[in-house]
Amino acid sequence: VQQVFQQLFYMINAVALNNLLLRKDVCSWSTGMQLRFNISQLEEWLRGKNLQQSGAAQMLELLIQAAQLLQLKKKTLEDAEAICSMCTLLTTQQV
Repeated sequence: VQQVFQQLFYMINAVALNNLLLRKDVCSWSTGMQLRFNISQLEEWLRGKNLQQSGAAQMLELLIQAAQLLQLKKKTLEDAEAICSMCTLLTTQQV
């Protein structure tokens, strides 16, 4: 059961991240907020079903970083440094 949910959350992560990378129209602050809310709902559901140790939540780490990136300011050098320190799992091309 744990492996099934781990794979399911991997697929959710892959599809959502690919859509973010391929569709510039969804790359906005509000999309980042909505993604973060939806991810927190998924994490809460995992906790409610006692599946937090399944590794499924770790599958969403890339998507969490992408959502946080969409929410950050991107105007100054300090903003760029914050992006570099926060986006440890995303590649340069993904950022």
